[in-house]
Amino acid sequence: MKILYVISDRNIGGAGIQLLNVLRHLDRHAFAVTVALPFRSRLRERLIELRVPVRELETPCEVLTRRSVCELVSVIRSEAPDIVHTNAAIAARVAGRLCGCRVVFTRHCAYPAAANATPLCARIANRLLTDRAIATAAAAARDLLAMGVPSGAITVILNGSDPVREVSADELDRWRSRLRLEPDDFCVGICARLEPCKGHDVFLRAAKIALGRMPQRHFRFLVIGEGSRRAALERFAVSEGLSDAVRFTGFVSDVAPLYRLLRLHVSASRGTETSCLAVSEAMSAGVPELVSDYGGNREMIGASRAGMVLPVGDPSALADAICQIASDRALEDAMRLAARDRYRRFFTAERMTQQLMAVYRGMR
Repeated sequence: MKILYVISDRNIGGAGIQLLNVLRHLDRHAFAVTVALPFRSRLRERLIELRVPVRELETPCEVLTRRSVCELVSVIRSEAPDIVHTNAAIAARVAGRLCGCRVVFTRHCAYPAAANATPLCARIANRLLTDRAIATAAAAARDLLAMGVPSGAITVILNGSDPVREVSADELDRWRSRLRLEPDDFCVGICARLEPCKGHDVFLRAAKIALGRMPQRHFRFLVIGEGSRRAALERFAVSEGLSDAVRFTGFVSDVAPLYRLLRLHVSASRGTETSCLAVSEAMSAGVPELVSDYGGNREMIGASRAGMVLPVGDPSALADAICQIASDRALEDAMRLAARDRYRRFFTAERMTQQLMAVYRGMR
């Protein structure tokens, strides 16, 4: 069976990382794959390293235009896939249907119900353009239903990740030197694009509260990632007197050393989050989670002790949780064990890929 993946990522975002995780575990004997992606996408080199054929697109595939559809029709006809699997690339769904291919659509985002008021014509289009839909959390499945995708066509598959690699003591020391950290610092991190929906402002406000409540604790707050809000967040940190406690790392291609430095990981999202890869990666390293009660975050933690689910946009509640764990080593150790266990049971890339291959096989 041949699969053509179409992805709109120009940088390496969550959808791109998820695709790489799938391709590392996909049975290449049973499934031949090609990936179509934007010209000069940063994802291209990662795909070539995995020996995956790529087709570069000149026209944005996330925009539905005659040119984008025609280009993808040409790619599909030359590749002759059985299935076109896409994410945000609406043009690929149209092109796949025009070429007589089966179409799989993954929904990575979750929005409040009011944001999913889909016009009747769009609901009909979503029904006609989707053979199977993958929802990366139950919240994403609700969005798909509101968009007109039939419930029988939806499969929930939580995002999975490969475990964070082990890191030597020497490498950790080099990162501590780079970030001006001491071995006894209690590092709390947020690993996400620096965009409004990710709640970095909540994280920084919670940092200030925690520092005020436990001045004797050597807290350090790591903001891992890059995005349009970086300059504004750096200014905010300075204005709040957080310059000494907060470290902005920028984009880091290999985040394993940073996860290994963390005592807590935070997902403060107020929008779009389904099954956050940063959460599963941190859990694989045994890092306890503090997550906002948005989208799929609660689903990721479940009833386990792997983390705590907190109100959306509440820096005081986040600071309370940080201080509670920072003052109770037994609680932290129990949460670390629970985090590793929950990752192994539910969030491995291999488990995710096995579920996805079952969907493909069911479409023969």
